Amino acid sequence: MGRWHAAAATRAGGSLAAVIDPDLARASSLAPASAYRDLGEALASGRVDVVHVCTPVEAHVDMVRNSLAAGAHVVVEKPVAPDERTTNELLRLAAEARRMLVPVHQFLFQDGFRRVVEHLPELGTIVDVGLVAATAGAHVTGAPPDTVVDEILPHPLSLFERLVPSSSGGTWSVRRPAEGELRASTVWGETTLWIAITTRGRPIRNELVVTGTGASAHVDLFSGFAVLERGGHSRLQKLGRPFLRGSSTVALASVNLTRRAIHRETAYPGLRRLVAETYAAIARGAVAPVGPDEILAVAAARDAILRAAG
Repeated sequence: MGRWHAAAATRAGGSLAAVIDPDLARASSLAPASAYRDLGEALASGRVDVVHVCTPVEAHVDMVRNSLAAGAHVVVEKPVAPDERTTNELLRLAAEARRMLVPVHQFLFQDGFRRVVEHLPELGTIVDVGLVAATAGAHVTGAPPDTVVDEILPHPLSLFERLVPSSSGGTWSVRRPAEGELRASTVWGETTLWIAITTRGRPIRNELVVTGTGASAHVDLFSGFAVLERGGHSRLQKLGRPFLRGSSTVALASVNLTRRAIHRETAYPGLRRLVAETYAAIARGAVAPVGPDEILAVAAARDAILRAAG
């Protein structure tokens, strides 16, 4: 992930002041003149304004603390910390230092999801929001399957929180049918929210479906585009729905692929915009693109789901 963050930071107008990795050769491959084995040494150089933490979650807390203490803003991969209590502590330190702490909830910044948010009035009352994620992460990295699942959780929770504020604070019903599998659901007011994450399901996919009383939205989170389906229940509309949705999917997928090819955004759609908006907010002294309340809500919901899962 460090390579993707370095590219996003550079594209946002930043300059690569330091790359830190215990493997100095790996760090040098990104920044030959600014490679460090130790974060403290890099911070002491006085050249660092923003630290991007792309390590495993076990290392997040110390790195975020040290970066904030040195006066740097922090962009950190999800989850921010192992639990809500520690996340709250880090947010407190960031507030005291008057620095931003921004988690990498990049799905919030994809064109497709932003389109859904813009059309929320058209969707009407949201009655159901569901996310299905089939990942090859455990196979590719060799990480324990349940660990991979647990680290994916902030993604759907951040989407839920943006669509239906406070909804992730409901009481969650959770099951782990097998290793590397998780199913979770809750009801908040009139809205049902559910998550299905699998490390065994194929093909790999990451899809969000939002069902409203006026329209629905299908978001391809791997690619970053969304298809909106308007309401209607006539027989003709039922028969034509697969064709209308199929043609819309092809058209939007083509436009999205062309745009990403032009901008050479080959993976992690949304990351560049998240970094760019963070840097712009820092420069203007504006609020962070992901606020403390959202960050804490996601951390609390993740804790609740993991407790319920045992």
